Amino acid sequence: MKVTKTELFWLIITVVLYVLYNIPGLPPLGDSRGMIIHALLTVLPLWIAGYVGMSRVYRIYRLRAQPQKKEREE
Repeated sequence: MKVTKTELFWLIITVVLYVLYNIPGLPPLGDSRGMIIHALLTVLPLWIAGYVGMSRVYRIYRLRAQPQKKEREE
């Protein structure tokens, strides 16, 4: 399976944002303003990158339709 540029870019962005989100001691405990700023700079972009990346990848790789299973008539 070949990795496309879109998938690679999505992976890099997601990993970088995840690492930034998990820096120990940032923000310090009890700093509510720092927590809000940290969330706006890391969590929100991480969610956006996840959903936008999934939508772009799903445009490239269409999901297969599942075959309809016939129910037994008993």
